[in-house]
Amino acid sequence: MKIAIIGAGAMGQLFGARLIDAGEQVVFLDVSPSTVDALNSHGIIVKTPTRQIIVPARAARPEDLTTKVDLAVVFTKGFHTSAAVEAARHLFHRTTIGLTLQNGLGNEKVLLAEFGPERTLAGITDYPADRLGDTVVESADSGYVILGDAMPRDEISTAAEKVTDMFTAAGLNTTLHHNVQVPVWEKLIFNTVLNTIGGATGLTVGQSGTVESARRLADAIVKESLEVARALGIEVSDERIRASLERAVSGHSEHKTSMTVDVEAGRQTEIETIGGAVEAAAHTVGMSTPVLSALCNVIRSRADS
Repeated sequence: MKIAIIGAGAMGQLFGARLIDAGEQVVFLDVSPSTVDALNSHGIIVKTPTRQIIVPARAARPEDLTTKVDLAVVFTKGFHTSAAVEAARHLFHRTTIGLTLQNGLGNEKVLLAEFGPERTLAGITDYPADRLGDTVVESADSGYVILGDAMPRDEISTAAEKVTDMFTAAGLNTTLHHNVQVPVWEKLIFNTVLNTIGGATGLTVGQSGTVESARRLADAIVKESLEVARALGIEVSDERIRASLERAVSGHSEHKTSMTVDVEAGRQTEIETIGGAVEAAAHTVGMSTPVLSALCNVIRSRADS
């Protein structure tokens, strides 16, 4: 399968390297000339506690390619999704599959408009990926991917089965979900809690779960977000979300979320595809999210100042 990884950051490099190592044809698309040059010159090194993967890599800016691809996997930040898909559109053919494993909500709508419901997949992953250099990625030996059709169907699509089989063959622990919006929303709520609290306050993940006032904020955001999801007919699990939060608080206590880092660096944040997406979904069903909305507005004001 000919695969385009759109967005050659840490996650894109991790998944692309695993697929290359399994014998797939992969090209990385990125708008950064330095990233493209580094990938072409040095390949990718993936380091885990027990192994090291070293693969050559082929990368380009989208406008410099003409070869069609069979699968496009999007790993950009949410606010770049539309532009990234538009820039790569000339590389898609009538049966190209689109997949988003990005954080947040709304990315799948961009892909649905481009690829259609039978060829648009969405999912989540908990594989960690940290860049130690331009093309050196640190990850873990274990993790999971859950994916499925972006729009639930009576029967899982051939596209979803094909991509699941390919990821599994690459050693990525991948399962199919009949209604992938359930795990997508559970991870969305998880990210909403940690990113909005961190982005608004500067607290680490551990502090967000141990500082009493932050715990009260977290509880309120989980409650508001659960009510929104259930009003939309998405049967998310309170227990799974809270268990994920507890694992993050204990296992990544010193970590600052990407949104926290972006706010502190004065960069654009993904607030509109994470906390803002929950807030927007609430409005569609006539609900409000007062605590979440207040934190979202703090982050927006910090980013705009």
